[in-house]
Amino acid sequence: MIQTFDNVIFGASRPLTDLLDQLASERKHDEIRSYSGLKLDDDCKLVDGGATFTKRGFNSLCRLTSMPPAMVDWLAQNDYKRDLARFINSELVGLEFSDDQNNRPRKRIFTRFREGKDGNQLCRALFSDRYAAVDANLLVAMVADALTSSEREQARVHRLSYDGDELLCSLIWPGCDRVVGGEAYQVGIAIQTSEIGTLRMQIQPWIGRLVCANGLIVCTPTGQAVSKRHVGNIDLHQLAASIRTTVESALAQADRALVQFEAGRKVVLDDAERIIIQLGRDHRLTTEQVKRWLRGHDVTLSEPTVGETSAFSVINGLTKSAQESELAVERTQLESLAGKLVAPRFDALYGEIEAEWRRIETRASMLSDEVLETYLS
Repeated sequence: MIQTFDNVIFGASRPLTDLLDQLASERKHDEIRSYSGLKLDDDCKLVDGGATFTKRGFNSLCRLTSMPPAMVDWLAQNDYKRDLARFINSELVGLEFSDDQNNRPRKRIFTRFREGKDGNQLCRALFSDRYAAVDANLLVAMVADALTSSEREQARVHRLSYDGDELLCSLIWPGCDRVVGGEAYQVGIAIQTSEIGTLRMQIQPWIGRLVCANGLIVCTPTGQAVSKRHVGNIDLHQLAASIRTTVESALAQADRALVQFEAGRKVVLDDAERIIIQLGRDHRLTTEQVKRWLRGHDVTLSEPTVGETSAFSVINGLTKSAQESELAVERTQLESLAGKLVAPRFDALYGEIEAEWRRIETRASMLSDEVLETYLS
């Protein structure tokens, strides 16, 4: 009944041109449907066309109804497909009847489809007319157009996670290699988008540390980046111009953040465990995420080029912990947090960076032993 993640590629490194070709060749289409056009058969497939739902597509269908999510999950997990289809069809009939009784125009639902690996049609999302479609192929093509022809041909996509609906990756091109303080880095951009409304469309400068394949997303305030929700009206010409500006400035922004990141080595800290736990609580990380951060920091300290606890080691511990995540979205969220910790402002100097870490250190010193035990046990 429900399918998802049918063609994920994670961690791959490949030419940008290959990704562009793949995205351009995909078979996807959209339809405007009424409530009656969403009627289900006994296997919870669409009667009109026979498409199977992805998990996220089925969730969006259920949100049209008044059925509690827990009830839907229970029926789906216990294989009551026929009953579930009957309940949903009844709800859809009721919604259409209500529109007719109240002399409202019949609801028009923007319905998105794609072809799965087996060639079957998948219904992947339902939206109102507020949804603004900017699909992955169009967005990545805009990024490619912001590069020179030579850069475009040689650009490579790293850490690609793509399932046909959500795309996350990092992109580098010639001229992106850096060496700072004897450490090898690459700078470029991080791309995130979805075609089903689950992720913001984001293009941001990115830094990768080659010795351990860690990465962080540059997202300090006042920096140039693209960040939009898929709602309302999106001017594609303006979006392309914003992407071009972001790509053209990305290396300079990443270089600035890289200098600030390396400067964090000089901000020596006394109690990394307290600081990491404090930061985890400040940013509402789960207990398991904080524990992974603590483990990532321990590994960082074992590196011959690190050695002592500092702002650099704390941030690197976070980016290292992000690698443990099986979810690319979580990895991106943690790397974005790491970018925020690099400096309080995009143009902050060393004194401001140190002062901010001293404030964090002071707050962390007030954590109780009981709180610490929660994360250290």
